[in-house]
Amino acid sequence: MRKFNGYLGAAVSAWLLAIMVILSELSAPFKEFLKGTFTHHWLGKLVIMAAAFLIFGWLLKNETKIFGLKEEKFAWQSVIASLVIVILFFIVFYFVE
Repeated sequence: MRKFNGYLGAAVSAWLLAIMVILSELSAPFKEFLKGTFTHHWLGKLVIMAAAFLIFGWLLKNETKIFGLKEEKFAWQSVIASLVIVILFFIVFYFVE
């Protein structure tokens, strides 16, 4: 029995970061909340991501497969997919209007 699952903590954190990046660009109140609470919106994202990493890494410590994928593969695919989503969002948001 493990005490922590870093793979799934990273996967949840990656998806959460992608959501927060997009949300903070589309919602001024959310970005202002992060700035007001944590002094800068990126610090807010960092604190929330770190908390999610620790909480979900602990909560999902005994999981070995998610959606039929091994935890390692799911984590890597989540990180790459969230990166692609953020990059595509900024390309569309800033260059295609």
